[in-house]
Amino acid sequence: MIRWILALALGVAAAWLAYGRVGAAARTRALLLGALRALAVTIVAAILFGAPSAPSRPAPPLIAIDVSASSRRAVGDERTAVQRWRDTVTAVATRDAPSSDQVVLVGDSIRDIALADVRSIVADDQGSRVRSAVDRAASLGRPLLLLTDGEVDDAESLAEAPVGSVVRVLAKVPRRDAAVSDLAVPGAATAGDTITVAATVTAGAAATPDAQLRVLVDGLTDVQVAVPALAPNTSTRVTTTVALPRGARSALVRAVLMVPADVEPRNDTLTATLDIGDRPAAVFVSTAPDLDVREALVVLRGALNVPTRAFLRLAPGVWRVEGTLAPISEVEVKRQAGAAGMLIVHGDTAWRPSAAGRAATGARALWVPAPPTAVAKAGEMARTPEWYPAGVPASPLASALSGLPLDSLPPLTLAGAAPGALPVLVAKLGKRGDAVAAIAARTDNGTRTIVVSGSGYAGWALRGGRSAEAFGALWGAIFDWLAAGRGDVRAARPIAALTRAGDPIAWRRGGTDSVVVVRISRRGGAGADSLALRFTGNGFETTSPALPAGVYDVQADGGASVLVVNASREWVPRVPTVRDGALSRGALASDAPRLADAGWPFVLALLLLCGEWIGRRAAGYR
Repeated sequence: MIRWILALALGVAAAWLAYGRVGAAARTRALLLGALRALAVTIVAAILFGAPSAPSRPAPPLIAIDVSASSRRAVGDERTAVQRWRDTVTAVATRDAPSSDQVVLVGDSIRDIALADVRSIVADDQGSRVRSAVDRAASLGRPLLLLTDGEVDDAESLAEAPVGSVVRVLAKVPRRDAAVSDLAVPGAATAGDTITVAATVTAGAAATPDAQLRVLVDGLTDVQVAVPALAPNTSTRVTTTVALPRGARSALVRAVLMVPADVEPRNDTLTATLDIGDRPAAVFVSTAPDLDVREALVVLRGALNVPTRAFLRLAPGVWRVEGTLAPISEVEVKRQAGAAGMLIVHGDTAWRPSAAGRAATGARALWVPAPPTAVAKAGEMARTPEWYPAGVPASPLASALSGLPLDSLPPLTLAGAAPGALPVLVAKLGKRGDAVAAIAARTDNGTRTIVVSGSGYAGWALRGGRSAEAFGALWGAIFDWLAAGRGDVRAARPIAALTRAGDPIAWRRGGTDSVVVVRISRRGGAGADSLALRFTGNGFETTSPALPAGVYDVQADGGASVLVVNASREWVPRVPTVRDGALSRGALASDAPRLADAGWPFVLALLLLCGEWIGRRAAGYR
């Protein structure tokens, strides 16, 4: 509008300058000629200013249809219900966006589709992500019309949708549906142990009655637990204990929910993997517990996901189980330590486990903490000798420790030089003098041993930042090297015990190779596929693309493992995350056609100027 106002102002000014000072006798003729001049100049100026030739119209919206599997869960798999859903989608899209010519499908990806093909779409995507549709609408300068069942993974992205965007939540009839939404089992356990299994049961849009949950371990152990009645869109967590059968293997722990008149069976079963060993994976024994023990256990159990039993000696002959502080006899501690695949002894390194059942190829770490600082005498000041990390010599762990920020790490308090043929980390007293081995490694008859001297390593973790990362890298490398990678000689194995379709597969390496090739074969399928896993830098974890639901046997150098991919999260009922209605007020206007794009304005301006020239000549003007 402003362009036309400026052009009109120029036209009036040009007419006034040409005919505004004529006499009264010629005023009528001057008005006619001035009108011709003003109109011609106005049109020429409007062309130069890029003025529109017609009013702008609201931009047609981009139609995005959510085809995640949760839509099928809501309506069912019956042909009539699916066709009714397709008809509803078509009717809503035609009603709210009759002029739209762009339709996309969203879920786990974005795809273009013709509106005429909507009646044949299938809702089976393993995700409900709409960010790509929001970005597409913004790039086109169009509002977004989202047709969904209301269960959107990234609902917060809709806050960035263009002005005038609308969400239409398709109506659905509440159906009785309960699902096992989560299953918590330990990653590994020892044969004969009793483990705790926790399952989360979620109800859909309709209430569910009392139910039963069965927990099976390879079909050999069957435990049932009662599940209370649930109100709509609520959850409950039930736990039970399961005694593991004997025999080392990769077992499948399956939780099966039994609800009367449940309409969706695909979300009633959830399966996780459990590595059952014939001995404890790791045992940590401390006769002088301190902060170093706590932080080392965090790395061993958390970052490296190694099931670890820890025992603390609080006084001579007084032993406690770390965590629960339950009492335990020293005989039992020695028995379990003797059977461990990896043994860490902190404090009195002369302490020895029971010889009976001692693993022939186990690995161990001997950690000698620093003695307490001597009490100062009168007139003296007690100072703790500070040893600063000074270097990482050549050793089997050097590649994993080469990036340690040695100059910025807090000091240690050593208990003397760590004996061993291969120094792993050296330190200097006050950053001066000769370097002394703080950590050393050795191999005796195939048994790997790490010797650690001193205390204060927990100070790295407590400082945070790069120091905390250095603490994790140091102890991660130590525990990985012991017993060829935590007693697990597999070159790579899946990390998560529970994986769902649509989620990337997380892997952990057990050696030092940056590229590991694994073969994956689906049970009940034909053939196997090779997959190259690439681990960057000193990282121990990587991911690979998602796999369809099923049970897969994984073969890598050093041994086999089992990967279970459960049904997608889209089959689990949840509370809608978006509501029906407009996301923002207003409307986006499409670009109006410019005057310069048409030919008639040029012809009209030329005719007006010619008419004015003829009139001026007839009136005797020059």
